[in-house]
Amino acid sequence: MNVENTQAIKASDNLVMIVYGKGGAGKTTFAASAPHPLILDFENGTKYLGERGITADVVRMKQWFSAQDINELAMYLRNYDTVVIDPLGEAMEKLIDSPNIRGKQYRTGDGSLTMAGWGEVKRQMRSFIKWLRDTGKHVIIVSHVSEINTEQGLEKRIQVATKLSDEIPNMVDVISYLGIQKQGDVFIRSLFTPAQGGLFDSKDRTGRIPMVVEIGEHSGWQDLMHAMGSTQIVQPVPTQQTQGYPQSGQGPSRITVAQTTEMRSLAEQMGDPAGKSYLMQKAVSGISFEEAQEIINRAKASLGVA
Repeated sequence: MNVENTQAIKASDNLVMIVYGKGGAGKTTFAASAPHPLILDFENGTKYLGERGITADVVRMKQWFSAQDINELAMYLRNYDTVVIDPLGEAMEKLIDSPNIRGKQYRTGDGSLTMAGWGEVKRQMRSFIKWLRDTGKHVIIVSHVSEINTEQGLEKRIQVATKLSDEIPNMVDVISYLGIQKQGDVFIRSLFTPAQGGLFDSKDRTGRIPMVVEIGEHSGWQDLMHAMGSTQIVQPVPTQQTQGYPQSGQGPSRITVAQTTEMRSLAEQMGDPAGKSYLMQKAVSGISFEEAQEIINRAKASLGVA
């Protein structure tokens, strides 16, 4: 057993990320902009990249991996810096249909999965993603979006088999929604990474990603890295040092009037409609004081406001 202090532990060089969004938003293009990628294409979504001047090596996956395929992939990955799963939902379908998930233990009479079958699918996908993560390569998992109308608004969730929706996000560092907005005659691609919760699936274990990052078609990864490098890690703000808030005791447990006002002000400065909508929704919610302050800090970072 080895006891370490967090200040001495360095973050690993590889980033494990889920990027999700609507078809045509540029998810695969973003993944192809990462350092020297190998794309595991489960949907033949890379077929037009070459015509658009995008160069990347691709394995077009017609079925899930055999043991031999995994051995070959391990050998291939020595020559790459990034591995891409594109898309997660189709990869899951191919795993479910694979010869590994057969027999009465895993299938009912009509062919659907038993509880044991779902358990085995989860185990194999979890093991595969962890194996990729432990190679030290960047891992980008591309996913379609599932939109759900709720009383709170239109929720945007990672599109993956229900039984796995709570499993995959736990294994990654970052979850970002990629969307396109039209500003005048220009279409803007943006990675949207709000604080966890609300209407979007989202995660930022690094603490360094602004809420909104505009990305170019061919420079998406570089734009994200630049945004992360120029943004200070968001640290919890001690109550006694937070200007405009109570300076004694434990401080408020819920969002304050001052925070609500600040969120609305920041929302008005947002050029991204998704970011503006998110801030306005959070401004009138019953979130905690700490979550509200984290959202404010990220919004300021994305706007370049001190």
